[in-house]
Amino acid sequence: MADTNRGGASKKERVLMVHNFYQIGGGEHTVFENEQKLLTNNGHELITYTRDNSELKGSIFKKLLLPFTTVFSFKTYREVKRIIKKESIDIVHCHNTFPLISPSVYYAAWKCKVPVIQTIHNFRFICANGVFFRDDKTCEECLAKGLSCGIRHSCYRESKIQTLVLVNMLWVHRMLGTYKKLRYIFLTDFNRSKFRKLLGDNLDKQFTKPNFEYITLPEKMEERDGSYIFVGRLDKIKGIDFLVDNWSMDKDLYIFGNGAMEEYVKNACKNNPRIHFMGFQPQDLIWGYLARATAMLFPTDLYEGFPMTIIESFALGTPVICSDIGNGADIVRKEQAGVSYKRRDPEALLAAVKQVEDNFDLYSGNALKAYREHYTPEANYSLLKRIYEEVSDCE
Repeated sequence: MADTNRGGASKKERVLMVHNFYQIGGGEHTVFENEQKLLTNNGHELITYTRDNSELKGSIFKKLLLPFTTVFSFKTYREVKRIIKKESIDIVHCHNTFPLISPSVYYAAWKCKVPVIQTIHNFRFICANGVFFRDDKTCEECLAKGLSCGIRHSCYRESKIQTLVLVNMLWVHRMLGTYKKLRYIFLTDFNRSKFRKLLGDNLDKQFTKPNFEYITLPEKMEERDGSYIFVGRLDKIKGIDFLVDNWSMDKDLYIFGNGAMEEYVKNACKNNPRIHFMGFQPQDLIWGYLARATAMLFPTDLYEGFPMTIIESFALGTPVICSDIGNGADIVRKEQAGVSYKRRDPEALLAAVKQVEDNFDLYSGNALKAYREHYTPEANYSLLKRIYEEVSDCE
């Protein structure tokens, strides 16, 4: 599907932005939409090419072809070439291409002699399940021993067949050298470092650009009420079970989100009057609670990509307390805007809460400074524009 969103008359890159939507939305979709708005607001001619996994519903034929179209979709190849030529595209910017769009989008761009860049939101290129996590612990077996480990453990959707389809796509394009021809945007240096084995020296030619968020800051920050906030999917890998099981403090904890452990959280609320289940709520309402909170809690077991909730907390001057793993901990430590604690350690969590309360003004000030300097739309556009210019100059 192609659509055109004309942004302005200034002579700036005409961008084709590409994204494969999952049936359940997430952070990648938010980033895709934010970057569309960012480019349009800054005068770029923007065209989007999207496909949606809902295409597979009720189509046995498409499902049977998926092992082949995941490797190379001739539909995508034809449509993207046509758009590039018709719209005089200057650069193709891909977000997610799995499973329907496929790496054929890169070949369509190269055939038309147009530069293409891929934003890396997860670890799918080097890990079968994309998150480096298996059997309740961090796992980098695919990175160390090869992708066949993912097939053996049925890492993608707990299915050997579906994992084989994914891994076959990765194998084919590794053999073709597709991934080494690409230019990449990594969200963090932590994410970038994990790709050293796949890209080798080519990694040095890639870019790091964080996510950003559009958020309307209140003219006057609200009074803090001593509460704590969790925002995210209610899933064990997000640490929600650990959080509600160990919330022994005489402080209010508000849980925003939905997911597989919703009933578990509701039961915890019955047993602990200090825990409040809020469910899925509008973003503005969540931001209001975040603005009053002492800290946002991020007890994840995953490396994560670049958590949008951390940016939102920083924007509101709310420190972050997170488990000492992956990107959350790296971001918080780098900005000195909160505290990381030993993952799934109740005493360490309590100590982190006390540390934030004792140093709230410092962490809150650092959070606001970090947002204003690194995570606003203005700061992000400056980075993205330079990336586009450098990629285009190399072609």
